[in-house]
Amino acid sequence: MKRLLFSCLLKMLKCQSILFQATITNQNEWDEMLLTKGVVVVDVYQAWCGPCIAVVNLFRKLKNEFSEDDVLHFAVAEANSIETLQPLRNRCEPVFLFCVNGKIIAMVRGANAPLISKKITELVQEEREIVAGQKERPELCIYFDKYINCHIIFFHFPEEVTYSVGIIKPDDVLEGHVEEIKQKYVFIKSAVITMSKCIKGLKYDTILCLIRPEETPETESILNMCDVQSSIEDASRQLAFFFPNFGQKKTEQKFEKTLALVRPCLLRERRDSIIQRIKDDGFEIAMQKEINLSEEQAREFYKEHENEDYFPFLLEQMTNGPTLVLALTRENAVAHWRNLLGPKTIEEAKKENPNSLRAQYAVDNIPINQLHGSSSPNDAQKELEFFFPQEHTLALIKPDAAKKHKDDIMQKVKDAGFTISKIKEEALTREMATKFYKDHEGKPFFEELVALMTEGPSVVMVLTKENAVQEWRQLMGPTDPEVAKESSPESIRAQFAQDILSNAVHGSSTREHALESIECIFGEIDID
Repeated sequence: MKRLLFSCLLKMLKCQSILFQATITNQNEWDEMLLTKGVVVVDVYQAWCGPCIAVVNLFRKLKNEFSEDDVLHFAVAEANSIETLQPLRNRCEPVFLFCVNGKIIAMVRGANAPLISKKITELVQEEREIVAGQKERPELCIYFDKYINCHIIFFHFPEEVTYSVGIIKPDDVLEGHVEEIKQKYVFIKSAVITMSKCIKGLKYDTILCLIRPEETPETESILNMCDVQSSIEDASRQLAFFFPNFGQKKTEQKFEKTLALVRPCLLRERRDSIIQRIKDDGFEIAMQKEINLSEEQAREFYKEHENEDYFPFLLEQMTNGPTLVLALTRENAVAHWRNLLGPKTIEEAKKENPNSLRAQYAVDNIPINQLHGSSSPNDAQKELEFFFPQEHTLALIKPDAAKKHKDDIMQKVKDAGFTISKIKEEALTREMATKFYKDHEGKPFFEELVALMTEGPSVVMVLTKENAVQEWRQLMGPTDPEVAKESSPESIRAQFAQDILSNAVHGSSTREHALESIECIFGEIDID
């Protein structure tokens, strides 16, 4: 009956060219849509902006091209009205879902017409081959990776060594949701990543975590999605870092992560050479940054050496310029990196292992080695957390900038590597604005600032990244846009601010202020 109802709906809409996209308004209609034979492309939109107009002509063209066997259908669905689409609510970009055989098998973010057209053409062609008996429908296989303690769902395509992957988090595994999720929905991104060092040439579609939404009934708590990286390189780095053992057979060596430091003197003289050597030795650089260590930070990191005679000189060397911090991954990364480094002292390294990195990259007249590596997997974890702590900060696009530059600013946020953990559009109350700017209360411009902040909706986000508070402040740029244009021309305020009060964006000044501001806007939430 449901199949018949939705088929009737589609036939009715065919007679109305302007309404060639079926409108899905509730969960029942969504479930009926999944029963449709062929490929269904769903434009998921937010109530405040409506469906994506930019792709309508493309969809009409494709509908005409593939009309002979009624294999291609289009629909629009508002995220807030359908339980299944809860993970896609409060997004600031169009999202297109591709449904085949009762499952969502692909997703494209943004109105990327060439990519959408390519994906539709591929799916229609594949579906025609399956219907004609020329190709088998992808089979669902399950793999359980003990290293990350998650169920991983693979779609195997017999004709190619290609896999699509979804990860079900441990709490859902423990609560018995695996079969329920397997039977309902699997999300993948429409891009292919080759992880040659990690999976020896096999291809994977990008990873998408499936995590439980907060405070939803059991029947609604099937899926929530992690943010998908905007490029193959970003996705590869994060896959290598967070899932270093992914795709390995039980008989193979386990992938690990370790920390490497290139000290200031070597970094100044031979930066490119040492990075290339690291890559040549089979390491994936999952994360990296340059940091000027304070004496306090250097003392904390090397506190176990504080009683050694060389400790004062070590502190001096570690604080005389930027240090390159690298998160490295490969099989047995900790031991392999330690073996490459060689003995700790330069004299021993040159004598016992002249081909070691510490021997080959010794700096003249500097008695200490120029490279650091974690001693054990436990030490690696602690040291990585020391240099790459995950933080959350509150970011706000002010009302005037939200009207004019929201999409451009959002793109800069994503390009900077932030994860948008929470987002909503909301007009701030006077009380909220006063809390944000309590340090300015009593100053001559305070009332004007509060008025500007409450004149319309702001885009409010919780951003997550290592060192998020400081990174966001750097991306915003100086408070005065004129100063920003001189000192930080690529910053948000340099490019989008009007003046010192209407300066486009706001951000928390400290971790404590960030937590307080997040609670003020979003209430008590768990974003870890």
